[in-house]
Amino acid sequence: MAGQRALDQMLGISRTNITLRSAKLNCSLNWSRRQPYNFIRQSPRTPQRSPSAQIQVLPRQLGRYAPAMPRPWLMAAGLRACHYRATLRTTTRNSFACRSTPNSTPIHQRRRKVLASDVFTACYSAIMATAAVLDARQKDRRRRVLDAQIDEARSKLAVLLEQSHARDLAQIVKSPPPSFYDGSLEALDVLKYICNIRPEFLLEVEPKHQSRARALKRLRMDLGISWDVRETVGTSTLVKCEEILALEKTNPNVPRREPRTERQMAKTTDMINHLVDLLLTEAYWQSEAEAPNSHPSLDSPDSARTMIRLLRSEGYPRYNHPDVDLNETAESRARLNETNLSILADWVRPYRERYVAKICYNLLVCGVPPSIENYNALILGFARLGEHALAQAVVDSFLYKSHLKPTEGTFLCLLHHYRLKKDIVGFWGLLRRLFGHDPRGIGLRRRTGEEIRRIDNFRRWAEETGVTAVNGYFVERAELTQNLVEAMMEGLIDFRMLREAAKLVVICLQEGWQVGSELLARLFYACINSLDASAARILIQGLLDNIGQASCMILGPGAVEPSMVRQLRHLLNICQATSLPGTAEFHPWLWAGPSSSTRLRHLATAIWIRETWNNSRIMTSRLKRAKQALHEQRPLSSRLNLALAVLDFEADRPMRKLENTELVQRMAKIAWLESQCEAAARKIVEAETDICNVLARRVPKELRTFFDFNPKVAIQKRIKSLLRFWTPGTKQHQMAECYARSREIETELKVALLVALPTDLAKPVLATQNNTGDISLGKILVHFERYLMSFKHKGQKQAETAPQRDPFSQLLEKLPKPTIRFWPQAPTTGAAASEQKW
Repeated sequence: MAGQRALDQMLGISRTNITLRSAKLNCSLNWSRRQPYNFIRQSPRTPQRSPSAQIQVLPRQLGRYAPAMPRPWLMAAGLRACHYRATLRTTTRNSFACRSTPNSTPIHQRRRKVLASDVFTACYSAIMATAAVLDARQKDRRRRVLDAQIDEARSKLAVLLEQSHARDLAQIVKSPPPSFYDGSLEALDVLKYICNIRPEFLLEVEPKHQSRARALKRLRMDLGISWDVRETVGTSTLVKCEEILALEKTNPNVPRREPRTERQMAKTTDMINHLVDLLLTEAYWQSEAEAPNSHPSLDSPDSARTMIRLLRSEGYPRYNHPDVDLNETAESRARLNETNLSILADWVRPYRERYVAKICYNLLVCGVPPSIENYNALILGFARLGEHALAQAVVDSFLYKSHLKPTEGTFLCLLHHYRLKKDIVGFWGLLRRLFGHDPRGIGLRRRTGEEIRRIDNFRRWAEETGVTAVNGYFVERAELTQNLVEAMMEGLIDFRMLREAAKLVVICLQEGWQVGSELLARLFYACINSLDASAARILIQGLLDNIGQASCMILGPGAVEPSMVRQLRHLLNICQATSLPGTAEFHPWLWAGPSSSTRLRHLATAIWIRETWNNSRIMTSRLKRAKQALHEQRPLSSRLNLALAVLDFEADRPMRKLENTELVQRMAKIAWLESQCEAAARKIVEAETDICNVLARRVPKELRTFFDFNPKVAIQKRIKSLLRFWTPGTKQHQMAECYARSREIETELKVALLVALPTDLAKPVLATQNNTGDISLGKILVHFERYLMSFKHKGQKQAETAPQRDPFSQLLEKLPKPTIRFWPQAPTTGAAASEQKW
């Protein structure tokens, strides 16, 4: 007993302490959830057996030591032999249960000799328990450090979000650009501007766009920027067009213009026959262009045209008057539309002649003449199939042959036809007819000025209806609706006329219309992709002029997508980048006034609020993801790394957005500077050309050469060559002096001739002088020659009107006259004789 206590004091531990430390070690290992340590080192004297063998042998090995071995040592020996973690828990519980058993053997009766293996087991258990405690403290410290880092990252992220969202917007508000757009943005002014565009400009739009696209692509490649340029085709307005056509079919209040007299009925029949001939001809030539000599000719017996001719020989079309039975008329036209649409749904391009023949057959055998709804269905159906020649045939029949009254659906179908056909000239011509700038109009109504003055009803119509006076006609304009404006806008976007499309957006804001998000996103993207500063300025100016509508668009219940808010921010940066720095300091009157600055601050604040709200929403979802990662069944380090990765990615997102914003602004600045340099180079060339032209005009015409006007020759050489004509002592100067003296003589001659002319004859000569006041010498000589010829004619007339003498007097004139001399004359010398003769 004393030896045992001495051994315990020497080791510095007790039996109970060993058991408690083993239990604590077990708890710490369970908390860490790592692979359990093999902290019981196997003695070299123990033979290698499987765990099952050790568990079976353990009772026999310890049987003889059981009466004398205490319970803690017995537990340690069992752990040493078992190496199984569950044994620790079971043995610990059993050990405490055995202590409380009343039938257990007293301790003094179970004394035994302490073995070296027992001492080693106890020491190793104590050391590992201490190591587990220290490891738990280190992990707690690491967890507190990571929590502090997460909190710091959250705070820095909030500050970074605020700074990144407000940096460029604050710069714009602090130094606002000059007035974004000075022109009028009223609806009528915008439409007048679009309709009065020069036709030459329309043909230059696409080449300019291609040149601009190549320049921007080269700029992005030089800067090493990856930019995904995608070309999209709008479909939102097409869907609206189909919806409007469907509503017009069932709406009985749609105004229709039906034939009333027999003459009008005959013209309607001729119109349908003309349309049928156009469709058959266009279908044949389209098929022949795709597959030459693979179709029967138009006049062959197997052609579709021959079959239609046979149908006409039977008396078709035989139309009834539409007003006889209104219900039957509506049903017949509805069936005609359904049949034609089903034919278009099964369309096969190589067999278009057959399908066109079916449509023509339906048009001819219908009981009533087709209406504007049937025209609309054919135009839109052919346009969506890509059969633009057939659609154009229907459009020509409506514009030039029919008297049908168009509807809103007709306007949309016509606009989409020219848009999908990519016919910018036809699109522009249609706009001119829609808004009365073409005297032919769109088929609504037109009257002459004389009719407006004479008839009171027409005068009242002109006052109450939107009309345009052009070429002596008063033409009714199409009603400006949201669907019509959006269809025009989509066409202008497709034709790269972004400035005009931006003006239409401003019209929608003024009228309180909410533009479709897809259409608005296309316009924003096109402006950013092409870095069109003019279109961006018009859009921003329109938003500032209608700041209430703009705020609802950004923050209202039907707000736009977050991507569009970012694009709007890019547009602001483009406007800021294309402004001259320092203008506010030197020329404050060029900048926006207080009201405009306030509206700009309002707009920037609305953009910041929307982006902050969006980022907060995204951050909330990311934090939930990080929280879920912390509670997953993974090791602690993996969970913390995953949570920190999520937070780091979210912290870098505002910086990436800021980099994109600065990238767009930098590209806009570079592109604008390049355009300014190109414009300055053109101005320099123009100034050089003007200088050379001025100098060359001072040179006599006979001395001018192509060298003086050749722009490829350096300006210094040309000016040096021209200045020689004003340098005394040079050959060029002498030649110029000669020509100058000749001009002076010519001028004196002109003045003398003009003075010699009578006043009534000099006035028409003076009227021919040019801008410089000079008169051609040839013209003066012509008039002077006529003046001299007048004297000749006058002498001839006087000779003809003089009285005739008698024959005797004429005879006396012809007789020689006698000479009477009273004294003889002396001979004279030759000189005297000549002098006397003179």
